[in-house]
Amino acid sequence: MPCYGYHRNCHPIGIFRDSSQTFLPYRPHLLIPKFAMGKASDGEVDAPILPRRVHRADVIAREELNKVTDFTVVKTTLNQFCKSKARALPWDEVLADMNKGVLEAYLLANVHVLRLCKAGLPIPPLNNTFFNQCLSLVMEMSGARGPKNDVLLLSRDVYNSFRDPTTPRASRQFIHRGWVHNAANQMATMTQNAVSLNFYRRFHKFLKRKYGVDGREAYSLLERILDNAYDGQDAVVLEWRAQIPRTATGAPKTAAHLLVPLTYRFLQDIEERNRISQVNPEFRQMRTFTVLPTKRGFECSHMKMCKLGLRSLLQRAGIRVPPEGPKWNAVKRTYWRRLFNIKKFETANRKFAGQIVTDGKAVSIVMRKPKREPAPEQMRLFSASEFDVMWGLDPGRRDLFVATNQLGETVSCSTKEFYEEARYTKAKQKIKGWQDRSPRVLEAIRNMPTKKSASLETLGYYIRFMTKRMDLLLGFAQRKPFRRLRLRSFIFMKRKLRQLCLMLAREGERTVVGFGDWSNQDVAGIIKKSPAGPVKRFERELARYCTVISIAEFRTSKVHFDCERELKNQYSQRLCWDGEIRTQKVHSVLHCSSNGCRGITVDRDVNASRNMLRLLQCKLNSIDRPVAYTRQART
Repeated sequence: MPCYGYHRNCHPIGIFRDSSQTFLPYRPHLLIPKFAMGKASDGEVDAPILPRRVHRADVIAREELNKVTDFTVVKTTLNQFCKSKARALPWDEVLADMNKGVLEAYLLANVHVLRLCKAGLPIPPLNNTFFNQCLSLVMEMSGARGPKNDVLLLSRDVYNSFRDPTTPRASRQFIHRGWVHNAANQMATMTQNAVSLNFYRRFHKFLKRKYGVDGREAYSLLERILDNAYDGQDAVVLEWRAQIPRTATGAPKTAAHLLVPLTYRFLQDIEERNRISQVNPEFRQMRTFTVLPTKRGFECSHMKMCKLGLRSLLQRAGIRVPPEGPKWNAVKRTYWRRLFNIKKFETANRKFAGQIVTDGKAVSIVMRKPKREPAPEQMRLFSASEFDVMWGLDPGRRDLFVATNQLGETVSCSTKEFYEEARYTKAKQKIKGWQDRSPRVLEAIRNMPTKKSASLETLGYYIRFMTKRMDLLLGFAQRKPFRRLRLRSFIFMKRKLRQLCLMLAREGERTVVGFGDWSNQDVAGIIKKSPAGPVKRFERELARYCTVISIAEFRTSKVHFDCERELKNQYSQRLCWDGEIRTQKVHSVLHCSSNGCRGITVDRDVNASRNMLRLLQCKLNSIDRPVAYTRQART
């Protein structure tokens, strides 16, 4: 959301308190002294008088504007967006300091959380205020006041004991207004997503390991643990339900700081099992993780710049600008227009929203556009007679999708093909070549210790090793054209998605696609060296070319299209990673044991796409879903 005027997220040190716009300190933990409260009557308890809540005019105006407008993003290169004067601004200097600060702030947050979990202390809310404090503690600025948080200051001392003392700190001169606050907001969002979205999967695996149950039993157990209400007497369920933080209605809370203690326990269990079983040569160690997320590698991340970030950037360049507040608000639009080619990207309905996101090479320009009411055709029910071509599309991991239409035509795109044509594979090869030709960088990467541990000592060893080589790795990513490769891969990715959409939605044909609702977030987790394609992005892009209807995938991969009976797995002998030959299931093909099908073997994904087509046709013709594709078929 664009940053207009003063608000708490961008200005935690003060707010406007009166109509004269006097800048007064805001300290909610400091109460008004007793002599200012008046005399209390007998038997009354002195009630603290909290500061009066102020409704700022700029915030009210922004909230009203959000009701009638949406946001969209235009992506281009920073050179095209900037005029000559803006190109001379210290973009690389500011981005280098911000990336270094974010890298260290994430590690400080992990040190703080591990220290509290080890001591059994409560975790503070992992919000933008917390990460703003972390950034201020790891970045250098002369004369700046640190946060008054004794517990976090102790964690800062622990972090500094791990950190290499000879490595200079990132400077937050001027950029602590705008840049740092936006980075703190982004870090809080990333942390919330990383902890809450992975909690279910980690809990599911933990139950399987601890109680020795299979996936279906662990799912049933976890379902009872997380239900809003439970009236059973299962001791295991009651034990874990007591440890899940809940709302007044009984629903589990999803705030990251409330889920961290259990996440820490899951990680401890993995490390303990790995330690006990490491003497067994046939044991394959389980993958660990960090309790809180960390910065992704050493490449330059995208950073948000709002109107205060623009002012900070100008100050960093030595340019005198009006002071914050009404004077800067009065001229901010002039500075944006004078420095950037905003008019080039605006249209009649799309207007600049006052913020950009950039990594120094690419830039995403945030624009406002009027909200549109849902089109009538999006609300009504479709019929089969309205379309010339109907596709059943099954998304997947090895294949980005396999689609079959009512004419029997089948098209597909493998994930390998997608990444090759989007130039991701070539980009990885180039990066490997750059690293191989830089011995110091290659040595640092190959010998980098792990940070994925519940042990504070293990994390400290990583911090000590990494901070000594931090400037080398960050500078290497800044000098080499990593950002150009990333932008080029994005451009070719969009081109490939457009080609795939045109393959299905051909010109002159009314097309409808029944798109499987697989979200690519399986409980099984990430398959190593088998990245999934952009399934949801492809679905959104396809909706721009034709009508897309979501279809539930339940049992579409298990039921044979011809006879609607459940297919069986086939088995083959394979050479495993440890050199042993074992009999394993074949995932890509299934066998029908029905006599009518004469023992036919079918491709799993093609069969699923044909089933998706059948379910789409049932939906368009207002026919109930066949029983073979419902939960009744399992009983």
